[in-house]
Amino acid sequence: MVNRIVVERTIEFLKKMMHKAAITIDGLVIEKEIHSIEVVKDTIKAYVYLDGHGAVTKAILIDAQGIELDNYESQISQNPNGLVIVFEWALNLKGVTNL
Repeated sequence: MVNRIVVERTIEFLKKMMHKAAITIDGLVIEKEIHSIEVVKDTIKAYVYLDGHGAVTKAILIDAQGIELDNYESQISQNPNGLVIVFEWALNLKGVTNL
């Protein structure tokens, strides 16, 4: 079994990787900062808040070097109150020991 410290350090590493999001709204790509990151048990959620109007067709989570970590494609219309995009990663680390 993997020690809990491995899971906790992996979560911290992944949180530090989540830098910003590139969101396609009405065909234009805009960059948005991660508003907050939440960890519940072994699940990491990165929240990106959008305000205004438009059709969101793609959201990409990227690291500090611009490398794509995760993406979401859909047709979502924002409402006057805005929109929250959540990137969610659930960890399930297992160890194997060969003797």
